[in-house]
Amino acid sequence: MGTPPPPPPPPPQGGPGFAGFPQQQPTPSSQPGFGPPPGLPSSPGAPGGSAAPGGSAPNGGRGGGLRRNAMWAFVGAILASAVWTGTVVVVPGIVDGDPAVQSIRGYHAVDRICDAGKLTAFRGKYKMVDNYPLEHAGRSDSMDVMRCYALMKRTPEGSETTDYATLDIRVELHKAVDSAPEFAAVRQYFEQQKYEITDAPGLGEEAYFAYGDEPTSSDKTFHDINHYLQVRDGGMTYSLYWTDNYQTGKNHTLDRETVRKAMLDDTRDMLKAIGGP
Repeated sequence: MGTPPPPPPPPPQGGPGFAGFPQQQPTPSSQPGFGPPPGLPSSPGAPGGSAAPGGSAPNGGRGGGLRRNAMWAFVGAILASAVWTGTVVVVPGIVDGDPAVQSIRGYHAVDRICDAGKLTAFRGKYKMVDNYPLEHAGRSDSMDVMRCYALMKRTPEGSETTDYATLDIRVELHKAVDSAPEFAAVRQYFEQQKYEITDAPGLGEEAYFAYGDEPTSSDKTFHDINHYLQVRDGGMTYSLYWTDNYQTGKNHTLDRETVRKAMLDDTRDMLKAIGGP
């Protein structure tokens, strides 16, 4: 900031979990509790479906990433519930058995993770839309959660249109459960949905990219691009979700490797900011 969009990676709603709680994105002045949960792929939208900040539609009237926000609260809650049910069937150990609680090591919660981690790589390619990023943190005896949601824009050289992309980051410090089975289930979900999976080097105990590029349901020349970076290190789980869209033959998005490098660089900075190696 297709075919109906794929459901989100399996989030356990109302309790500890790797994905997110479905919440509707507010206006920039809203209180914490913003944005689509990480792991929810973009919803379909027709060209010219919604307006960009200031009343103009990004990407020449397509509405860009902003078109996705209207149905988060309704669709997100339904999909999250359905996918979680499927995950319990695939990996019953998530809810049964006696998981070994893992240490969160040196990781700790901060109030504003994107501010602490700087987002230097992405800020070097985009400007933040006014009042973004939105950030909050929650702490409890069983799990600490940090969240950052950013709406970004850029005008490519030689283009008269503005490209909008969204960045959604969620970090969880699991203190009461073993996060490994659920982390594995999320990866299995991506594999089942035919996302391209590749390892992400030098991050935590295990880390990978998941990538999807698919046409929207309304016009198959319009594509939604979804990049995920998932990391687990002991009881710490991290998810960075970046999404944009383009029209065939009129691609104004960043190329895939540029996005991946920015994801890796900013993720390393963020994990160090919360006590990682």
